Amino acid sequence: MIIKLSDIEDRLVLKGEMTNKAFENLGEKQFTMESPVLYELLVAKQEGSIRITGPVKSTVTLTCSRCLEEFSCSFNTHLEIELAPKDLLPQGSEVELRADDLDIYFYDGDEIDLDPLIYDEVLLNLPIMPLCREDCAGLCHACGKNRNFEPCSCSQAANTVLGEKLKNFLNT
Repeated sequence: MIIKLSDIEDRLVLKGEMTNKAFENLGEKQFTMESPVLYELLVAKQEGSIRITGPVKSTVTLTCSRCLEEFSCSFNTHLEIELAPKDLLPQGSEVELRADDLDIYFYDGDEIDLDPLIYDEVLLNLPIMPLCREDCAGLCHACGKNRNFEPCSCSQAANTVLGEKLKNFLNT
């Protein structure tokens, strides 16, 4: 969604949804969207900058890192971004950044595209190692059975060639 800065008098409330098509072009399939991304954003002009805040929520399907089963995961996050004109971008080859500078994005012209900002917020709120549940037992490393559904009789201390070499190295 593109907004024109001239359309914002003081504040503007934007409600909408971002379709699943925006997330289909990822290089690797980390997740699939179950529902569109819903947002209700308050866009407010401040002293020389634009502040965008509001909830962003959706439901995605992820693959568990331990048992490789797919599961549904809902998230409800709060977008909070400050945008400043590109003219205010510090000039020079070396610039010292303060903590406040890390939360500022810069725009050029009279239009701001909100889709990349919402897209980034969704990706940043996905878990790095998704788990179907906290106590997921995962797959047996020897036989491959899903230990959440069926126990296996494999030895828990399976020896590997690399493990034996490491054990010998540490014991000498």
